[in-house]
Amino acid sequence: TEEQLIAAPPKSWKVVEQLNTTNTRLIDYIPAQETQENWQTRLSFESHAALTDLDPIDTLLREVEKTREKCSDLKDYNLFSGLENSYPTSTRLLMCGSNAFTSRGEISMLKVIQGNDYFYFIRLVKQLAAFENGSADIEEREIAIWSNYLSNIKVCDPRLTDHPCPKPNAESVPD
Repeated sequence: TEEQLIAAPPKSWKVVEQLNTTNTRLIDYIPAQETQENWQTRLSFESHAALTDLDPIDTLLREVEKTREKCSDLKDYNLFSGLENSYPTSTRLLMCGSNAFTSRGEISMLKVIQGNDYFYFIRLVKQLAAFENGSADIEEREIAIWSNYLSNIKVCDPRLTDHPCPKPNAESVPD
């Protein structure tokens, strides 16, 4: 048993990319009806053993700056920064009016968790029509559902009482 990322993709989503090495684990999912070449929504889980010294807030602020270079009309919002299960954690919402590479708008929710064994990066990206002034064609309810989904993703370590793992049960994930 070791430190664990407690996360599951939404039901019926499929794996489109995967990497599993000694230091890095990556897995990307998209909805079953979408294709890897023409996806609208993508969920990524990353775990990096060599990056455990990174600060979650600084990491997300650097990610905002990298995104600003390729996005016009970028708005970003801190959704949460603090401790979750005693691990430093930060979550941000980014609204990209138009991505320079795709010419589409993007809504991204990013969550990072600084574990003891791994640094975790969870990214949810939804592509949509380009937009201006943060007025994307997305319902607030959808953003709330995804925010709730990300808030339920945790890191735990059965070896440490400060980072208890949840008891097994059927957690609901979005469809």
